[in-house]
Amino acid sequence: MIKVCVVTGGRMDYGHLYKVMKTIDESVFLDLQLIVTCMHLSPEFGSTYKKIEKDGFKINKKVECLLSSDTPASVAKTVGLACIGFADAYVDLNPDLIVLMGDRYELLAASQVALIMKIRIAHISGGDTTEGAYDEAIRHSITKMSHIHFVTNLDAYNRVKQLGENPKYIFNVGS
Repeated sequence: MIKVCVVTGGRMDYGHLYKVMKTIDESVFLDLQLIVTCMHLSPEFGSTYKKIEKDGFKINKKVECLLSSDTPASVAKTVGLACIGFADAYVDLNPDLIVLMGDRYELLAASQVALIMKIRIAHISGGDTTEGAYDEAIRHSITKMSHIHFVTNLDAYNRVKQLGENPKYIFNVGS
């Protein structure tokens, strides 16, 4: 049984990850592990982890890291706290593969820790662009740390390939 750990930080990725999670959960070959973090755990953003549980998913770990400020220093501290939390979660869960979607800073922490702990990463939405925001640098960093790439379009495919990733592991799956 392959342990596939999906990390979700908020409604923005959960809606897209829902079908992926459902497919993994229903597989006889895969064991779904779920880590929720950041906005899902915040009352300020509606404690949306409850929706995940209501949808029938078991949350294996909650990584508390979100600070109530969005200053650059607070975001950097959130990333640091997330690294500690993900390290503990990965030790406990011992996943074979981490699935991440997008470019949020908590996912940067999740991917950094997985890289150091030698856990393979599948990244969804690499190669997309958001010029002028640090999201783009985060997304490309996650792409470079990842092993399998699920991109949304041909331009994204070409960008991931230009980053030096093996085309054999880049899949243009659309949105």
